[in-house]
Amino acid sequence: MKKGLITLIVLALCAGLVFAGGKQEDTASADGKIHLTAYFQVDPANPQSTGYNEVVKAFQAQNPDIEIEFEYATGEAFHQKFQAMAASKQIPDLFTTYVGKRTAYITETGMVMDLRSYVDDSFKNSFNPAAWSPQGPNGEIYTIPPSMAVCHVMYANTAILDELGLSPADTYDELLLQADVIKAGGYYPVSMGNKDQWVVNSWLLSCLVDRMGGKEWFNKAMVGKASFTDTPFVRSLEIVKEMTEKGVFSPGVNQMSNTEADQEFYQQKSAYLIDAGWRTSAMMEVLTPEQQDAIQMGVFPDIAGAVVKGSSAAVPSEGFGINVNLEGSDKADAAWKFIKFYNGPEGARIRLENGEVPTYKLDYSTFDLPALQLEYAEFSTSKSMGYIIDAMMDGEGMGILNPDIQAMMFGNIEPADVAARYEAWVKDNDSNRM
Repeated sequence: MKKGLITLIVLALCAGLVFAGGKQEDTASADGKIHLTAYFQVDPANPQSTGYNEVVKAFQAQNPDIEIEFEYATGEAFHQKFQAMAASKQIPDLFTTYVGKRTAYITETGMVMDLRSYVDDSFKNSFNPAAWSPQGPNGEIYTIPPSMAVCHVMYANTAILDELGLSPADTYDELLLQADVIKAGGYYPVSMGNKDQWVVNSWLLSCLVDRMGGKEWFNKAMVGKASFTDTPFVRSLEIVKEMTEKGVFSPGVNQMSNTEADQEFYQQKSAYLIDAGWRTSAMMEVLTPEQQDAIQMGVFPDIAGAVVKGSSAAVPSEGFGINVNLEGSDKADAAWKFIKFYNGPEGARIRLENGEVPTYKLDYSTFDLPALQLEYAEFSTSKSMGYIIDAMMDGEGMGILNPDIQAMMFGNIEPADVAARYEAWVKDNDSNRM
């Protein structure tokens, strides 16, 4: 009896493993609905998530036959848990995925369904062409970016600058000179919070590297035809170090969170803020119309010796992918229905009305939008965009680079040493060099 019972248990466990790792069969639920699981990098309680929440409500109202069980996490907590799911091959039906290396642990391991079979020319032509850049070795599309994530904007508070007799700096040398004037006037020059270590990399260094080397140099460095010990990377690090040493950043830049730095700027304590483009949605929530009118969106000023002028840095935003094991099933069709709704005309309209600039093409003249949001839309389409380093290179390497950038800002390591340590890791470990 015991032996027979053990055999039944083993068979049941094996059946469960086969189900988790192989194709999922369509099964009718007791309530007649299609049930999906979802794991998203979203903080629904964050005011910036209003558009996401509204789209989900609209989808649920129009699709009562689809029931989605949502689970949420943000930041590193999201990736840590998702990596554990991927390692055990127990991923949900729908999930957040990135264009690039940030979720390579699923996109490069065969766990995400190629969406091209769902995308016809009419749907495709309704988007910014950048949304359809190939994401896999054979042109696969794993996610539709709902927007372009502009990761570098240098916001200026023109009211403070006017008070001090200044205008937004045109050159880096001018910015250094302004810093002393701004501090003498009782303000901090530039707010940015690097407590979590990734901020300087994404919000500033990526832009500086594009200025000093351009995409051509970065493409070579990725594959080993150039090195991260070359001048473009080292000089970019030197600028970050120099800004820290000369007090351009507000005090405690490495002890301050990104959110705290934003609040410092909102509270009129600093003349500039270096942050992402989508921060405009929060500004529209917390700043008065008069304060919003004083915000000017710009980029880091021109740098002597740069090969690129006036660029920002961006990556297609994270979107939603489908578990490859659903392919060919009703559950896959239901999951695609959610993705299409979120990214398509109705979802794009809702998200635009809540501060996002979608990749789906909308006629902005038909919307009554705040000036700051229109400025972001113009910024997104008018600026050349460099790469975001951690979107192009393996995420594990950021565990070397980001702490070293912070240590450099504390004065504990030199820029050339940061570059050498990162290049050594990339040479031996990064998949771009394999």
